[in-house]
Amino acid sequence: MHQLDSRIGGTAAPWRVIAAATATALLVSACGLLSNDDTDATTVTVAADGAMTDAEADVPAVATTPPTTAAADDEAASDEAAVPDVTVESKLSTAGLGPVQIGHSLDDARTAVGALLIAVPGGSDACRYYTVQNGPEGVRFLAVDAEIVRVDIEAGPITTVSGYGIGSTRSEIVEAFGDRIEDGPGLSAIQYVPVDAPDIDKRVVWEVDEDGSVISLRAGRVPHIEPRMACTG
Repeated sequence: MHQLDSRIGGTAAPWRVIAAATATALLVSACGLLSNDDTDATTVTVAADGAMTDAEADVPAVATTPPTTAAADDEAASDEAAVPDVTVESKLSTAGLGPVQIGHSLDDARTAVGALLIAVPGGSDACRYYTVQNGPEGVRFLAVDAEIVRVDIEAGPITTVSGYGIGSTRSEIVEAFGDRIEDGPGLSAIQYVPVDAPDIDKRVVWEVDEDGSVISLRAGRVPHIEPRMACTG
């Protein structure tokens, strides 16, 4: 009996070794199946105590949009035409039209208008008409040597401060202003002549047709106000 027990005990140890080796091989094989170099690219973070937290391991990447540059903003803004401060509600007087005054430089006039002034074909740097980009219909500013000397209203609803514009009549204007109205310049116009010193060299002129109806009006400084169409000589 003792001899049988000895043989059993002697063969048990090698089996334990084989079983352990087999288990190790299976574990290594399982790890190899679970690991994939193409997909196992997760970066883990270790906490201060050496343990990885679930929140840190699962933090996703954040995509950001590059900020818009100042140059891009300026380019986009330039594509949007400015809304001018001269509108159909602006009023004509011996001082000018709305925010634009007789005597303004071209630069000051651009600032007052709040939009581009567009040169009308014809004329020269010494005498040229300008219109307002996106401005009201029929409005033109006359600049002589880069100074605003006159405003013409050839169409549209703009009137004088007193309310007289295209469609008004000669008789209405004469009745409103009395002896401040004179004939001329030319045969088809009447003009308002100020008596106050600051405006003594300025006029408001209404061109009228054969029926006495106003067909255009203008305001400005003598002598630039006199011809119906300036910059033609």
